[in-house]
Amino acid sequence: MTKEQLIAECLTMPDSFIDNPYGPDVDVAKNKLGKSFALIGILSTADKNFIKLNADAGAPVALGDTNITLKCPPELIYVLRDEYTAVVPGYYSNKSHWNTIILNKDVPNEEVKKMIKISYDLVTPQKKSPKKP
Repeated sequence: MTKEQLIAECLTMPDSFIDNPYGPDVDVAKNKLGKSFALIGILSTADKNFIKLNADAGAPVALGDTNITLKCPPELIYVLRDEYTAVVPGYYSNKSHWNTIILNKDVPNEEVKKMIKISYDLVTPQKKSPKKP
């Protein structure tokens, strides 16, 4: 997936939009309440410490890689990190609640789409069904 395809997938979530609070190099997908559910970027020389740390740990990460950081339920965080070498602790995020996925490695696109939906659902209040009398 490309950065543009990731953005398009994030925009399929209801009432979502893209913001750039961290500058033009990081696209942040937010819900209608302004809560972030995805951070999308391309690794550059400014990310050299992140690249080195994760490459040294065995992750397939390199300069120029597209990545997306997504919120994840704590019970799933380590399951995904164990299953895929391209899922690493969240970049500039709480490592217990966010994962970063390095795209076009060992995580199938359909799995990335599921992770985007999960992240969106975690930050978006769900409508409650009316109580039956």
